Amino acid sequence: MADPILKNSGKPNGYAMNKEQLKNIFIEEASEIIEKLDADIVDFESDTGNKELINELFRGVHTLKGNANAFGFTRLGGFVHHFEDLLDNYRSPGAVVPESAVDTLLKSVDVIKETLNYEVAESDGLPENYDECLSAIIALLDGGSAKATKDEPPLKDLASEFSANEVQIGEDSSGLECAQRIKQKISADGQKYHIDGKTLYAVDFIFDKDIYFRGYDHIVFLKMLSDVGDILHTYWDMEHVPKLSEFAAEDSYLPLVSVLLASEKPEAEISEIFEFLFEHEYAIRAIEAKAAEIAAAKEEIKPQGDAPKKIEEQEQASKLPESKQQTSSVVKKEESAQKSYIKIDTAKLDELFDTVGELVIAQNFIAQNEKIKDLGDSNINKTIETLSKITKTIQDRVMSLRMVAIRDTFEKMKRVARDTAKKTGKDIKLVIQGEETEIDKTMIDSLSDPIVHMIRNAIDHGLEDSNDEREAKGKERDGTISLRAFHKSGNIIIAISDDGRGIDKEAVLKKGIERGLVDPNDTLTDQQIFSLIMQPGFSTAKTISDISGRGVGLDVVKTSIEKLRGKVEIDSEIGYGSTFSIILPLTLAIIDGMLVKSGAETFIIPTLSVVESFVPQKEIVHMLKGRGEFVNLRGEQIPVIRLDEALDVKTPHRPQIWESTLVCVDSERGRFAILVDALLGRQQVVIKSLGRSMAKIREISGGAILGNGDIALILNIDGLCSESDK
Repeated sequence: MADPILKNSGKPNGYAMNKEQLKNIFIEEASEIIEKLDADIVDFESDTGNKELINELFRGVHTLKGNANAFGFTRLGGFVHHFEDLLDNYRSPGAVVPESAVDTLLKSVDVIKETLNYEVAESDGLPENYDECLSAIIALLDGGSAKATKDEPPLKDLASEFSANEVQIGEDSSGLECAQRIKQKISADGQKYHIDGKTLYAVDFIFDKDIYFRGYDHIVFLKMLSDVGDILHTYWDMEHVPKLSEFAAEDSYLPLVSVLLASEKPEAEISEIFEFLFEHEYAIRAIEAKAAEIAAAKEEIKPQGDAPKKIEEQEQASKLPESKQQTSSVVKKEESAQKSYIKIDTAKLDELFDTVGELVIAQNFIAQNEKIKDLGDSNINKTIETLSKITKTIQDRVMSLRMVAIRDTFEKMKRVARDTAKKTGKDIKLVIQGEETEIDKTMIDSLSDPIVHMIRNAIDHGLEDSNDEREAKGKERDGTISLRAFHKSGNIIIAISDDGRGIDKEAVLKKGIERGLVDPNDTLTDQQIFSLIMQPGFSTAKTISDISGRGVGLDVVKTSIEKLRGKVEIDSEIGYGSTFSIILPLTLAIIDGMLVKSGAETFIIPTLSVVESFVPQKEIVHMLKGRGEFVNLRGEQIPVIRLDEALDVKTPHRPQIWESTLVCVDSERGRFAILVDALLGRQQVVIKSLGRSMAKIREISGGAILGNGDIALILNIDGLCSESDK
């Protein structure tokens, strides 16, 4: 056999990745497959007859098995192999899926997750439930519950997967590729042969014997080749195929398969199909020849018997109207464009974003530079304006790169809701909306746990204890849990709702007074009362389960969301249910803030916390003995925080409240009015970390460089109000 022509797979220098990089890619993709399996299996439970869904499950597991074995993850590959067998059985026409199968499938996914972690960490042994789940899978396979009916349709001709393309089985032992046989009849004249503008390629598969065990398949690659061009001819060397009695299903006995391909694609793009194969397992080359010689060569290698009929059929099929061919080509191009993605290291993306942030700062500095403004040059002003537009465009584009749909996070919740409902014995419906809503990628991982806690809390504590209790209240027997995401006022809102019993406001207030969290004489709003349930250890549950009742879940939610510079709002009505709303900024890298002046210093108040700003009248300002200064804002007594005193900012004199500007803000401890010297406007700024030395200062959450080069500190409203309230 001729040696592979392209030893570098047609890729440019420096393209090749080492095994460790490929391994990291596999781990990332494997994690995505496993997460999707969870959601798809939950969907499959309610529609076991959905063949499209079971085929999707099978394809994901098949890919996972092959890639795991390719990297030597034999424990994972072995388990997934049996998992794949079970799914393959359920793909059969007439297959019956027992109720216990879904539980086994979901438990097996958990084992797959743990086994992957074992393999990555190179830990010895097996996960705790590995053998148990494997036995359950084998029992389902042996039980015959997944057997197909007798009236199965005949096997599909694999050649039909490639439209009218001819498949020729070699009957001789020459072992020559079809392209090599053609080249024997051709004296090249230095011109590449073209068919309707397409280049002719010879593609040789020289697969190792373990190719199936590694998760690859000749047919898969033929299908991918048919997506990038027209397969004109194939040659299969059958010399090494043994008798059926000696046949091993996991071994490949086809050491050589050659393909004649006509394609508009460049050689390097076709090579990408074989990206994860070893270099010795394939070869690609463009064929140079005269059209007449190619045609003559093809005539000489025509197969005998029924094959000529296939060729005639192909020729008829190829004579389709040109408009249809063009339409098909356009559709293929559009599909290809939709599937064109590139993976980028998140560290590189963050570096790019930081650089763009510096660009924004530099551009603002130029635009606000008084010396440049004094020049009065119209050309300079136009250039600055153009620079501002370009900078804004670049900023928006880079921002969009960080934004990903929240769909995957929401899909995970299907499994959480299902398992929690099973544990509590409740029947529920999970309604998901807005899964296409995009959010900063850096937030995604941090959001999963808070949402899990709230869904579990909604099912276990929010919904009524029994279906009978719900019917007695005139409700549907199945409780409804709603998970929604949407944009509002420049923020991301994630709302978790239930149609359960609601929160007993009086019970929460009583518990808060007992624990010393609330003064009995205080008048609290509904929102302030509801927020008490998110205090550490706070719980009104009469019984403690392994799901909720200990008062730690919602505390975790609150802490996690605050780290994302967000907040949680609660709305509830007795008998009708509750809604927990997570309010988050669009991104962690840029903040929309109100610039304020206190003394000689500039501070930024996040607009997410701002309710309103105003200059108070003297008559609404008063002192409460032992509690400080207050303003009566529309009947509500709001404590005043002097920003200069709270942060020890030097000021020439202590101004009267009615001579100053107040910024009313919402915090976890209620509403406060922050006294400042002046409002400087609203601005988007790039957040800069202050490092570990400033981490203990609760009043400050970060810093920013303004357009004039000055540094402004970003206020942590909850921290500022907490310290001032002591």
